[in-house]
Amino acid sequence: MSLEAPAAQLEAAPGTLVNLAETIVTKEENTFVVARRDGSVPVGAAHPLGIYRDDCRFLSGHELCVNGVRPRLLVASSALGSESVHELTNPPLPLPGGRVLPLQSLQLRFERRIVGATTVEEALLVHSYDREPLELDLDLLLDADFEPMLAIRGIVAIGEAGHVDVTDVPDGLRFATRGRDGYHRATTVVADGPCEPGERRGSLRFRVALEPGGGETIRLRYDLHEATEPPTAQPELRPLRAATPPDRWLSERTVIESDDELFNRVLRRSLLDVRMLHSRYGDDGYYAAGVPWYATLFGRDSLITATQLLAFDPPMAAGTLRVLAALLGTRDDPEHDEDPGKVLHELRVGEVANRNLSPLARYYGTVDATPLFLCLLTDHADWTGDLSLFRELRAEVDAMLGWIDGPGDRDRDGLLDYQQRSSAGLRNQGWKDSDEGVLDGDGMPLEPPIALVEAQAYALRAKRRLARLFYLDGDEARAQQLLREATEMGERLERFWLRERGFYSMGFGADGRPSTALASNQGHLLWGRVLTPDRARAVRDALMSPAMFSGWGIRTLGEGEAGYNPVGYHLGTVWPHDTALIAFGLRKYGFDDDFAQVFEALLDAAANADDYRLPELFAGFSRTEFETPVPYPVACQPQAWAAGAIPYLVTGGLGLVPDALMGRLRIRRPSLPRWLNRVDVRGLRIADSSVDLRFERTGAGGPVALADVRIEGEIEVVLEISGPR
Repeated sequence: MSLEAPAAQLEAAPGTLVNLAETIVTKEENTFVVARRDGSVPVGAAHPLGIYRDDCRFLSGHELCVNGVRPRLLVASSALGSESVHELTNPPLPLPGGRVLPLQSLQLRFERRIVGATTVEEALLVHSYDREPLELDLDLLLDADFEPMLAIRGIVAIGEAGHVDVTDVPDGLRFATRGRDGYHRATTVVADGPCEPGERRGSLRFRVALEPGGGETIRLRYDLHEATEPPTAQPELRPLRAATPPDRWLSERTVIESDDELFNRVLRRSLLDVRMLHSRYGDDGYYAAGVPWYATLFGRDSLITATQLLAFDPPMAAGTLRVLAALLGTRDDPEHDEDPGKVLHELRVGEVANRNLSPLARYYGTVDATPLFLCLLTDHADWTGDLSLFRELRAEVDAMLGWIDGPGDRDRDGLLDYQQRSSAGLRNQGWKDSDEGVLDGDGMPLEPPIALVEAQAYALRAKRRLARLFYLDGDEARAQQLLREATEMGERLERFWLRERGFYSMGFGADGRPSTALASNQGHLLWGRVLTPDRARAVRDALMSPAMFSGWGIRTLGEGEAGYNPVGYHLGTVWPHDTALIAFGLRKYGFDDDFAQVFEALLDAAANADDYRLPELFAGFSRTEFETPVPYPVACQPQAWAAGAIPYLVTGGLGLVPDALMGRLRIRRPSLPRWLNRVDVRGLRIADSSVDLRFERTGAGGPVALADVRIEGEIEVVLEISGPR
């Protein structure tokens, strides 16, 4: 996804380590917070936690002390995504006069929420259960460094840190700096009541007097400022209008509920995570790839997530396509791995971009985002029944097709390939983009230029499906040309077939010899539906073998292969989005039992995860080795295409096949996890219509039937009980 997998662990304070699986995340559009589960952010230590806005960390430290002692965590939750609640209490606490306040005599409830475009609000409730009056000093230790994410990760050297001024403002303080790019950045912290500077630079002290059973609430607001001019006034402490509340956001999209509460919670968590990752570029929205490392636009990730959510949120697909079309490559720029007609890989803003410190600020090193863009465009037309977006982006579509047949195939052998040209870019440019992500049979990285098998499937699917849009738009000659090119691409897939092993290679490098390693890449051929039935069965057999299927999902590299590592970033871990795309492909070829097995495995993985959240990836250990999936320490949580995996599989399991261009919704062989007996779908949007559906299981363990249909509009619902998708 980026230059390399993050380090396995990051130092948080002397002698301690931060595990991202043990943090809590809140996000609203382009602002997000990553904190420890007690709500704190370590002060004076190297770590990736803090308050961020547009790739810049505006607060790098936040620790609460009560009479000099840090509270203890009881429980924390960020169920809604844009706000979190942290329930704390006191350890034995020294008081003036020598008395010690007993353990758990105080309730300390800390609430944080993101409101507006550049504001974070906090509330700290202090409640006493002691029998005597209490006088407490609450110290809030704060810090700010205004460093860009790529610098925090150690990918970009930005020079000596700029001086951060700390000044007092009425009932608060302000951190401010003039960045090396000339921009003024500031974080202004204001309380709603009296406070005074603490003993430590950058701290606030609140003196609280509590009667027995009494309580007090302290409210704070953090305003984030970035502009060519410094802030001139203290922000007013007035109510801000928050974004659409999460429950209302859910109700405005397709609603799916079952008779199983655990399933409902897993699906709700997935959708709320997707909502949390919604971000903006100009007037259009997109799904940021993941928090904290990739909270920005990534071509491949944003496109796949928009594809996964089409049944829930078709407008987001249109926004994603428009954002990426506006950033389409226009020149031959080796340092950014840019070509005309090539879709962006990664976009960064802020100081790194303003100073042009890294090609990653606007980077095009991806071989598959361009065909995936075209696939999403065709899928969007299937759901909306509208060619207007295709017509709007026709020039960009032509440019992308030109890239696929031109610079995307530099050796002119008819296959998409890649080779890093940038001095600081990606060695591997498929979705397995770590340096060791693409191996030969001996476990050694392939040497570029590299042709990946899944990239060919995406391009073939794109051309085949685009042909229909060109035909419906009156360009029959272009449609026929694309179909011929797709057929020729299908014939060239034979170069990846490993006769001796009975499955497809993940790719081949400069020597032209295909890798013989068993890997998950070939499963995307099922998703692209580019195989004959016999070859599809062979791929199914390989991927559902014990070497690949861990019981929680499908490994990226087969157990026993040279280079296999169950905790290697792309070397044997399980990525939920990869597993979901493969499972969706299994459904397309009629392997319904295998689909159900994989779907249920991912549901079990989510049910065993904290907050029911599927992470970016988890270790590839077998389900027989451990009772729960083994976390990958620095996996993004939430991560967009992991959050989209369960909603996508629900769409696939219910057999929802849109054909809005022909005024139909096909429902093909509906299937449910074994423990579900009923699923209701409300407000499914297809074309200009809204459809409600009820699915019920007929008898114990029996097949799933479409029990009820309600239609508002002109769409036709057609039930198909046999045949591939």
